[in-house]
Amino acid sequence: MTGISARFVSTVAIFFLFSFGVHAQGAATPAANHDPETAVISTADVDLFWRAYDAWKTTANATPDRLATILDREYIKKGSQGVQDFIPDRIISADALAKMILKDPKYYETVRANTEKMQNFVPEIRKGFRRLKQMYPDACFPPVYFVIGRRNSGGTDTENGLIIGAEMFADTSSRIHLSEVVCIVIHELTHYQQKAKGEELITAVMTEGAADFIAELITGNQIDENIKPYGDSHEQELWRKFQEDTAKNDFAPWLYNGDDEKRVDPPDLGYYVGYKICQSLYEILPDKAAALKTIIAMKDPKAIIEQSGYSQRFH
Repeated sequence: MTGISARFVSTVAIFFLFSFGVHAQGAATPAANHDPETAVISTADVDLFWRAYDAWKTTANATPDRLATILDREYIKKGSQGVQDFIPDRIISADALAKMILKDPKYYETVRANTEKMQNFVPEIRKGFRRLKQMYPDACFPPVYFVIGRRNSGGTDTENGLIIGAEMFADTSSRIHLSEVVCIVIHELTHYQQKAKGEELITAVMTEGAADFIAELITGNQIDENIKPYGDSHEQELWRKFQEDTAKNDFAPWLYNGDDEKRVDPPDLGYYVGYKICQSLYEILPDKAAALKTIIAMKDPKAIIEQSGYSQRFH
């Protein structure tokens, strides 16, 4: 998601974006909720942020220091668990958030209308939750928090829920489009179900590719659609290179590389490779329900690659 690529100003931020979720430390894990109908989907933090921002704009002492003070009191301290979990590595602090806003206040004011539309997507998000429940009866449905951050993360998952950076949906060529809200939530929700552990390239690529594959099945589109044409025309070459780089555990050519000025290929091609392997498993297994359970749970990425028969198409 949970969550860089051409959609973002900073790829390294991505996924922080759709990367494996960074589970919050020290917080008690909430009881698992298996009912998509009762899952919390909250946009309250977006409202909280804009009330704080407006309070600053209308004050007689609208200085930069004053913005940080108001954000700390009215947004950070009053924010949900989602805001609290978004502070490490993302929001950082009220002061850091204020500095980012003041660096480009026009951006935040322009994107405000989009952030205030997040509530409109709740019915479609819940519909996606129901579809995941059909695919994967053991699915958990944590709270979803839409928050305002420092333009460095579109989303992530923690032990306490899914967190979506609403300010990233700016409808420009370098940002996430508003039409991708539901897809991103389902992508992060898929991460929440995954069982794979470790920091290997194979694990990262497979968890991201699986999240893209499931999000596409549920919503009809995915967040990495822009890299498909390149991937399809270089598929065998990418597979060969991926095998070489997994032996070295070299993430650089595959994930979170949108800021690499020496990069020639499109960024984040690991998402494509993982997606194609999951697609191959789904196509090759006659029991589609079993295939979906295997892909969503993602307990053993290496076994899934073998079982998918993906490598055989290049022989």
